[in-house]
Amino acid sequence: MLRATSLGVAAIMAMTMWGCAGTGPVRDAPHPADLVVSMLDRHLQELGANLGALDKQMDRFKSLPDTPDPTIREIRALDLAGWELHREQWKLQQEHFRFAKAQLERIQAHPDEKSAALAEWRKHEETFESALDGFRKQRHELERKRLAVEAQIVERYLR
Repeated sequence: MLRATSLGVAAIMAMTMWGCAGTGPVRDAPHPADLVVSMLDRHLQELGANLGALDKQMDRFKSLPDTPDPTIREIRALDLAGWELHREQWKLQQEHFRFAKAQLERIQAHPDEKSAALAEWRKHEETFESALDGFRKQRHELERKRLAVEAQIVERYLR
């Protein structure tokens, strides 16, 4: 039993050494910016798919039959406004990722432009954060209104 285990360990070590020696060209590790660009590409694809799905969901929602109940209409309007706000936030994030990707690709092609790219990035980041904060405030207000209208409906049916 010990001999079989020793042979197995020896075989694994030999294959590992052979694999490490390799016969092909040695690849350089990817540049960290390349990894970030790949991540941004993935996020852009996901956002594109999510935006498409959200647009379809909103189209289905808009095609619901109208209701005579003004409170239900108000809830639907608030829901739709929330989805539209969400869509706008995703579009902002899409533009943010595109800008980040362009800046990284720019400095890879022209390393001497790093300081200018950094200054542009900081300005962009400030504008982006401010816009996100605006979306958060709008979303909070919509949620507050929706909860109030929803409470009205529940109270009406509990009376």
